Amino acid sequence: MRGDCTCIELATRLRTMNRVLNCIVPDPPGEAVAETIELTLEAVGRHEMTQAVAVLEEAVQANPFWLRGYLLLGTIYQYEQKVEQAIATTEKGLATCASGLRLFNAQTWRETVEGINDGAVHNRIRKNTERLQQYERMFRHRLATLEIWCGSFDEAIEQLSAIEDEHWA
Repeated sequence: MRGDCTCIELATRLRTMNRVLNCIVPDPPGEAVAETIELTLEAVGRHEMTQAVAVLEEAVQANPFWLRGYLLLGTIYQYEQKVEQAIATTEKGLATCASGLRLFNAQTWRETVEGINDGAVHNRIRKNTERLQQYERMFRHRLATLEIWCGSFDEAIEQLSAIEDEHWA
């Protein structure tokens, strides 16, 4: 019976996370994303965590910049009490954010974009940068929580300090 409650709780959490993420950092519309999330939720509902993990791992391997996938996958690992995998997945998501932000902040990229005299292009780049920054904060919070959970307090403080530093920058 405990497993049933855990799966229901996990499915509810994943659905809620997905709805909240749709509001604050919406994914570009796409059938593949919706299908991946639905397949994951169905697998969780059937208590087939291995399948749910496989679906999400395949999705993030196919599209390493699908940041929501890392968050959902890390949540499943956390509920399965596989803390090392949850941390590794969260770190991959954080590294992906960092590489995206480095790309948008690269001098040659900025010079190229500044040469484009189109407000829509500048607006889209700004929105993508803000999206990556929001995900970066989410990954850092998740990583800090996981590190506290496993007793790595110095690492947790480091993540929380990075969030605070970014906030004041």
